[in-house]
Amino acid sequence: MRKMSQLYKIAFSALFIALGVILSRVLSINFLAGLPFLKISLTMSVVLFSSFYLGPIYGTIISFAIDFIGALLMPIGPYDFLYSIPAIVQGFTPFLLYVLFIKIHADRKYPIVLGILLLLMNAIVITFVLTHTNVKVTGEDSITITPTLKWVIPLVSFLVSLIFYIGVIIFKTRFKDSRFNQNYSLYVLVISVILTYFAFKIPISSWVTSYRMGFSFELVYGAKSLTAFLSMFVHIIIVCLALSLSLKIGVRGALLSPKLAISREINQEERNK
Repeated sequence: MRKMSQLYKIAFSALFIALGVILSRVLSINFLAGLPFLKISLTMSVVLFSSFYLGPIYGTIISFAIDFIGALLMPIGPYDFLYSIPAIVQGFTPFLLYVLFIKIHADRKYPIVLGILLLLMNAIVITFVLTHTNVKVTGEDSITITPTLKWVIPLVSFLVSLIFYIGVIIFKTRFKDSRFNQNYSLYVLVISVILTYFAFKIPISSWVTSYRMGFSFELVYGAKSLTAFLSMFVHIIIVCLALSLSLKIGVRGALLSPKLAISREINQEERNK
């Protein structure tokens, strides 16, 4: 594979920014459950892929540009830099987490770690749902979590997690000789995305939204966790497909640097012992 040039990175950055703005501002579902801060879009797929493929610097620039340009072209209100902080963080975090976990040679532990993280994510969602009936929004307004939702949401979250976990294990074991698994660590990639969401993106964006819009933090955090829990799996699948397709281009992405490749080979040898 040939090395990625700066011109290549700039060209793809422009493409990803344009695609991200369209996905964020045009092809998105806004005001879920009547909440102005809650929406679903595929923008995060673009940001995650940008970080993994082009590197943390370009990932950060692309993520910030999507948020900033989108706010200028299709403003919902006055631009506030605080809302861009989560975008900046999510631009470099996935890549850095992936590199960190690869370099500490802990790949053999990731099936267990992945299971623990999924259980913790379920615990966050289930705890919020079971311990809240009327969630205060602002003033005297509140959202009611019905008894039916109290058992439907935990059941769905657990089943989705189980299916996803089994799917990752099957893909990793049955297709271990695939080009994707030879170049990337699927466990590390998945865990990097999960931690980006639940350790950085959701807490930071929830605080900003709560601080600026006046919503209770528990409402924002719980609502964002619920939507992220399901959409995150879609983003992971899209990113894996995009990284797999990028291998056919013949250009070495940021995660395919020689140093990281050596670390990954060491991890693989440790897993085979």
